[in-house]
Amino acid sequence: MTESAVGGEQPLSLTARAARAYLDVCFFHPFDDGNARCAFLALVFVLAREGVALNGVGLLRRIAFRADDPQDALTLVRYIDAHLAETRRSVALGSQPYR
Repeated sequence: MTESAVGGEQPLSLTARAARAYLDVCFFHPFDDGNARCAFLALVFVLAREGVALNGVGLLRRIAFRADDPQDALTLVRYIDAHLAETRRSVALGSQPYR
């Protein structure tokens, strides 16, 4: 999780850090079920550490992402970006975050 923190030589975007944490958990702690719940908690932790709470997580919870597939990493980043964009739109419109 250290690479998910800001402060390295070339800091990654929040989205990339959250995706990296998710995929690291899947890769380093593999289980038959893909370890998606623990990986998702790592992703949410990275976002929360930066003060970000998502309004929804449908795309992130319904799809399995494999740590050894480069396309899955790109898809995961796009899905996180989509959720962040939706959360920002909701905040701009005055909606309350999903809890």
